[in-house]
Amino acid sequence: MLATVEVLALAATTKPKTLSFVSSTAAIEKGHYVRMSDDIVQAGGQGVPESDDLSAAATGLTQGYGQTKWVSERLILEAGRRGLAGGIVRPAYVVGDSTSAVTNTDDFIWRLVKGCIQLGHIPDIHNAINMVPVDHVARITSLLALQSPLAPLAVHHVTAHPNPRFNEFLSALARYGYPVQKTEYLPWRTLLEQHVLRSQDNALFPLLHMVLDDLPTSTKAAALDDRNTINLLRTAGERESVTVDDKQMGLYLAWLVAAGFLDAPPANETALKLPKLKLQNGGARAIGRSGR
Repeated sequence: MLATVEVLALAATTKPKTLSFVSSTAAIEKGHYVRMSDDIVQAGGQGVPESDDLSAAATGLTQGYGQTKWVSERLILEAGRRGLAGGIVRPAYVVGDSTSAVTNTDDFIWRLVKGCIQLGHIPDIHNAINMVPVDHVARITSLLALQSPLAPLAVHHVTAHPNPRFNEFLSALARYGYPVQKTEYLPWRTLLEQHVLRSQDNALFPLLHMVLDDLPTSTKAAALDDRNTINLLRTAGERESVTVDDKQMGLYLAWLVAAGFLDAPPANETALKLPKLKLQNGGARAIGRSGR
């Protein structure tokens, strides 16, 4: 938050500067926004509007990360009302580059993937998982910095089109040959708990407090109206619809195998084959605190 104050001061010093701030949907994780988006979608809308003033999340955010993003956004929105140019980019899950597939192995997403492979089961959770490659977020952030200084500062939601769902995203593991089966969440949770108690050798061990609580509830996120972002990309002639499909998942799995984070799937003639990557000098190296 204090860093945001310093950046705002810099943007206002001498010649005014354009500010692109990468925030997070952690700033709107309060249940109010899930209920709001459900109501809006049922009425034919897209979800939480980018014009929302965040007042509903003034209390109730339980994580320090979301709280600091909320405060930073409010400061920037106020600066925007006073003439600051630029915008706020608000993504959810940001995963690896869409071409090189380099990613952070310490993220929840990839720990969940590895933990499910180690367990041999994936949880049957139907919630949407709003994730996009990092280069898509970088593209939006760059375009914001290049827009007219006369354009009003606004929030830009980053939403995958179409949005993957947890059970479909994780089912890609079986399609690429990993021996996993889909299991209802409660039995899956029990299996995971038993597995960890036996071996304490599961990638999800550091996140047990999260996955053994109520993952179907904690991973339910608000749908987002992203019309500002779509207009920004369309005006620049950039691709508007980005998602993580089976093809993109194959790239990530191939890189995670090359980096030593995952074992290669066993030979399976009927499974999809992992693509061959063009690795840069030095090959692939896992990015994160630990692969376990």
